Amino acid sequence: MIIYQSRFLTRGEVWFDENPTAESVDWIVYHQRPQPISRGHWRPFYTRVIDLAQPADSLLAQMDGFTAADMRKAQKKDQTVCRLVDLSDAKALSDFADFYDRFAALKHLGQVDRHWLARTARAGKLDLWAADSPEGHRLAYHMFYRDTQRVRSLHAASFYAEAGAKEAQRKIGRANRLLIWESMMRYQADGVQIFDLGGWYTGTTNTGLLGVNKFKEGFGGKVVCEYEGEQLKTLKAWVAVAVARLLKKRKNWRMRRTEAPTGQSEMMAGLEVGQTLTN
Repeated sequence: MIIYQSRFLTRGEVWFDENPTAESVDWIVYHQRPQPISRGHWRPFYTRVIDLAQPADSLLAQMDGFTAADMRKAQKKDQTVCRLVDLSDAKALSDFADFYDRFAALKHLGQVDRHWLARTARAGKLDLWAADSPEGHRLAYHMFYRDTQRVRSLHAASFYAEAGAKEAQRKIGRANRLLIWESMMRYQADGVQIFDLGGWYTGTTNTGLLGVNKFKEGFGGKVVCEYEGEQLKTLKAWVAVAVARLLKKRKNWRMRRTEAPTGQSEMMAGLEVGQTLTN
């Protein structure tokens, strides 16, 4: 369990089937639990996983032809260089965060949580992979949460859509696929059993997320349902969350009166309040 201070609360973070340790905390957040436990607030989380106990030939055979061909081209034609970045150098993590935030701004996504990254890296649970051109130009990043038996994709960033020329876009796409394969092979050699591609969109309307699904599906594997959850362990935690919810409601009420069109604010309010515990 990773323990850190979150505003006024001491928070524990537990991943996969790990059990919380004995340290005293106000709040425990669970990520991708196989089954919810008896107490707490839980929601399903779908993701796509690959069994690394299989030999490399079997893993390749499960990929679609386009993905496998792209990996070969990245190696032979593009001579893409993939490597595991040394995160003992704080500048390496900062460089990734800067790169990701530029990517996120173009995609209208939130910025990366630098404090969480630094904290998780100090706990030895963070891996960062990079793909470069032969000339040393950074093409893509991929970040993973690493446990003994499982790795989970957290962040991926590249400037595919902004590359301009079609061939430049294809080169970045090929680099992303090779980066996943190279990291997969390294983790398999290290004895990791599960390669988690980091989520799966279960809807049908968001074309961007459906495209991400298609990218992940190209590597094979299967979709599983796990659970995100939390437990409030102390009165202080319950009070802090109750106050946070009231403040969110007040903020959303003001938005309904001053900014949002009819109907939109109600949807936003529901999302905000529902996310209070996990933000």
